Amino acid sequence: MSIAEQIYAIVKTLPLDQAREILEFAESMQSKHSVEGEDQAIALLSWTELVNSFAGAWADDFPTLEEIRAGEGQDALRENL
Repeated sequence: MSIAEQIYAIVKTLPLDQAREILEFAESMQSKHSVEGEDQAIALLSWTELVNSFAGAWADDFPTLEEIRAGEGQDALRENL
């Protein structure tokens, strides 16, 4: 018998309020471990990969570097001190 089947057999015998408590605990464990897994995956990404992974979330019309620099004009020469 698998662990899931053992848990199911026990939960079937419990009153509804206790079964709900077990369900809430299981959901919190699932949520906690899925977040930890995502954090570990992000930690393994290089800076470039991380930025690129977020870029698609910002919008389809996110400007390219060339588009951003186009409005800046040319660098001005500065006087030496």
